[in-house]
Formats: sequence, C-alpha cells, structure tokens
Amino acid sequence: MAAPNHKPVKPVVWIRYSFEFLLLLIFNIILFILPWALSWRFGRGLGWLAYHALTKRKSTVESNIRRAFPELGSPEVEALVKGCYMHWGEGFISTLKLWMITQRKAISIVDAPGLEEYVLSAMDRKEPILYFTGHFGSWEMAGRYVGGMGDGAASIYRIQSNPMVNWMLTWIREYHQLKLINSWSGMPAFEDALKRFNGLAVVGDQYKGKNGVQVDFMGIPSSTPKGAAILTYRVKPILVFLACTQHRGRYRIHIEEVPYTIPETMNEDWIKDLTQELTSKLETEVRKYPEQYFWFHRRWRDLEREEAKTSKRT
Repeated sequence: MAAPNHKPVKPVVWIRYSFEFLLLLIFNIILFILPWALSWRFGRGLGWLAYHALTKRKSTVESNIRRAFPELGSPEVEALVKGCYMHWGEGFISTLKLWMITQRKAISIVDAPGLEEYVLSAMDRKEPILYFTGHFGSWEMAGRYVGGMGDGAASIYRIQSNPMVNWMLTWIREYHQLKLINSWSGMPAFEDALKRFNGLAVVGDQYKGKNGVQVDFMGIPSSTPKGAAILTYRVKPILVFLACTQHRGRYRIHIEEVPYTIPETMNEDWIKDLTQELTSKLETEVRKYPEQYFWFHRRWRDLEREEAKTSKRT
C-alpha cells in the first residue's frame, strides 16, 4: 500500500492550506451555532445549488446511474442525479455537524434498534467486530454512532492532503472515540486496530485496479478491495454488513451479521466469494435508496476504458 507523500511543501501551497483550514474553522463555528434542524436543510439547499452550478462531475454521476439502471429513461435519470446532489449536500453539512453533537443527540436522531446491545455484548465477550460498508448513506454517522458506544471503535480512512485540515478532522473524530487508521498503514496495523479497539469499519467499495478482486456490482464486473476478506481470514472477527441511510435529518442503521467459514489456506476463490457476498448486500441497499450512493466516483473504470476503445474503433 502506498505511503503518504512527504515531499517538501512550497510556501504558496502552505498559504492555500492555511486559507482552507481557516474557512473550515469558520464554517464549523457557524455550524456549531446553527440548530440541527436548519443544518441538514442548509445542506440540501447546498446540494441543489451544486446540482445547478457545479456541473463538472455531473457527467460521471449520470453515466454511472445509466450503467447501474439501464431501464430508467432520461427524466428518471435526471431526477436521480438531482437527488444524488441533494443527498450529497445534506451529507456534507451533516458530516461536519454530527461530530459536534452529543451522543445523546446522536441517539435521538438515529433509529438503530438492538445495535447498542449487540455491540456491547460483543465487547463484553472480547469478540472484535469487522464492519463492512460502502460509500452509501451516511457512513460518517455510522462511525459517529458506534464510536460513542463503550470503548469506541476504529475506522480506516484516507489521509487528507492538507495536514491542518487532516489534523482537525482527525482530532474531532477521535474526541468522540473513533480511532482513525490511515489507509496506507498496512494490513498489520488494521489487524492490530481490529483486535485492540474491538471494532473496525471498512468502506470497501472503491475501484482497486490490479490490486483488487473482480466481483459484480449492480450487475457489472469491477475491481474491488480484498481487505475485508483478508482481515476476516486473519483475525476471524464477527463480520457485519452495515448500512446507515439518511432521511432528512434522521438516520436508520441496518446491520446484518455475515456468517462465513475459514478455509485451511486463504485463496483467491474464497476471497472473491466473500467479497461478492458483501458487495451484493451493499447493492441490495443501493437499489432501495439509489440517490444515497456516491455515484461521483468512477466505480467502473475498466468498463470506461473498454467503451473508450470501442468508441475509437468506430
């Protein structure tokens, strides 16, 4: 796994970093004052504005949705694109705001029957839980909610290029007992975190290129991270699929324990089968709430390349 970039930063870049950090700080102060009921509405308004004004990624969102739902006509696709932007806006603002609220407030806006008892019971038995989720709904609220239970939990995250912003986001999350493990730390660090904190969240639906395993997502083959399967084999935790959906200022957390058997030796077929099972559970939730998936990322890059080659030949 690639290590972070430690190249010297030019003064002009530090100026930009400082400006970004100052804006984030001011924005967080405003959100701290703003009531929750206005925060998520402000977020949806921001998403509506982005849908009309920031069109750079709209073609990616639209093409992904057309691939995933070929049966939809143009009006339905456009409505789904708009819904995706508004969901993103609410999620962006709520993500910043939810780390400022108390655990009591978080509990009041989350519908997660039986989750706390399930997690605390596993902690009492010293059985670590590996949570698998995707870029769907509000994975940040899932981390915030579970992190506030017992001794907390851990999550793998991608380090921010701006070190000041990275420090602030890391500090506020860890203040609420969610330990962050940099994605470049490597498998031994992930294993240690899973054992030490009795829980680790893996967002495992990114395009992984040559280092991934090919599984179907929305009926389309795509390279997918192997990490959840490898961690399952090495640590043998309770494996749980988790989806946290966002509903205009409120949230629902769905968990489903995923049974598995451990082979004598770890092999590609076992990794593929388990990764496919987890990905299929994510797909089921995405089909229920398609506007809540992060269609902004290029999930099917191999397919895009093939389409580009075909286009050139014709």
